[in-house]
Amino acid sequence: MIGFVVTAEQAQAANTAIAEAQTSRGMPVFWLAGSYPIYSGEHAGDCFVPCDDETLSTPLIGHPPQTPVDFPEFTTIIESMGGLDARIDLPASNITPQEP
Repeated sequence: MIGFVVTAEQAQAANTAIAEAQTSRGMPVFWLAGSYPIYSGEHAGDCFVPCDDETLSTPLIGHPPQTPVDFPEFTTIIESMGGLDARIDLPASNITPQEP
């Protein structure tokens, strides 16, 4: 899974900014990146915000459809998580709670 490893606060701030980008245009919130707690591996305790290239090119709304990259706020939101080059490939098993 490709995305950002960030603190819970950074993940919440990014998703809040994504929601505000939509509501500030009079739209309902119809898309958020979301976040997942990381349970294992070197990033255990942090959060994972999925952000692969397919997600970034997903048509969301409009004619022609806008993608997340088309929103002016995109650069600021991505930079708040370290920029596109900060994305990593995290094994899905790291965000799966481990049985005791």
